[in-house]
Amino acid sequence: MRRPAFTLIELLVVIAIIAILIGLLLPAVQKVRDAAARMSCQNNLKQLALAAHNYESAYGYFPASKRTTRPQRSWAPDLLPYLEQANVVSGAYYNLDENWWRTIGEVAPNVGLPVPNGTTTQMYLKIFNCPSTPNQPRVQDKFETPPEQNKVGSTTDYFAVEGVNAAIAADLGGVVPPGDLRGVLRVFTEGPTRITTVSDGTSNTVLFGEDAGREDVYRQGRLVGRAQTNKSLPNCARARGGAWATNDNPYEIGQRIDWCSGGSIPTSIPMKINASNEWGFLYYSFHSGGANAAFTDGSVRFLREGAQLTTLVAQATRAGGEVFPDD
Repeated sequence: MRRPAFTLIELLVVIAIIAILIGLLLPAVQKVRDAAARMSCQNNLKQLALAAHNYESAYGYFPASKRTTRPQRSWAPDLLPYLEQANVVSGAYYNLDENWWRTIGEVAPNVGLPVPNGTTTQMYLKIFNCPSTPNQPRVQDKFETPPEQNKVGSTTDYFAVEGVNAAIAADLGGVVPPGDLRGVLRVFTEGPTRITTVSDGTSNTVLFGEDAGREDVYRQGRLVGRAQTNKSLPNCARARGGAWATNDNPYEIGQRIDWCSGGSIPTSIPMKINASNEWGFLYYSFHSGGANAAFTDGSVRFLREGAQLTTLVAQATRAGGEVFPDD
């Protein structure tokens, strides 16, 4: 008796059909994954914006973007208690009177108490990182002399937008944007920013933005170099300000600074979103077509790569007096 069976041709046809179906499904699955990662990233920024508002409600003003004199730190340690992470910066684990990178073994004068900051700030916190960003988790390890003073900390994909730097004029045809170029979160020495000073409107003013992948250097979607912060080495590469606790985290947008050479990012790199993740440039993400930003009213929006530079200027300033473009 002859048993029914597939012929070789039939089997090959079935395999070919399965391969075609897989080929059709994979892009759809990838799109779903990308959309989920983008939504998770937006949720992180939403939580940061709400935490800034809760801080403002408690103190009457927003946190400083950074402190450049002792105790040096970014906005992040100040917001952690409003992100259900109060234990991270409690007295047992973090000394708010000391620089963010300080450790017990550091060769430098301190307040005479154990300084655990350097251990705490190396903690990876999901709220500070976008799931679309590769090479997670990452650590900033800024070379110092002696090495006990290296500034080591777990990184973040978000930064405080301090406003617009006058250097952006070079990419605006030589014209410095008029009006007040300051953003909402500013350096501690300038004094506190109250919500009433955001005269451009909270829905029109960016609070936090994406600058993902630091301190590895990316330009136009390509990895230029893994972080190497010793300027004497030929493979030096640094997208400065990667650590969540560092006072280097925030910046004014519109600058072309090549950290390793001390020179400028070439003009062949356009001043646009997702062109460079180096400190001072614009916004950078691993999302297709743009980057996320949290506005001062608590909303999170997707800034398109093709957004006009004048629009980005208007969005980054708190009291520039611009007529906000619909872009």
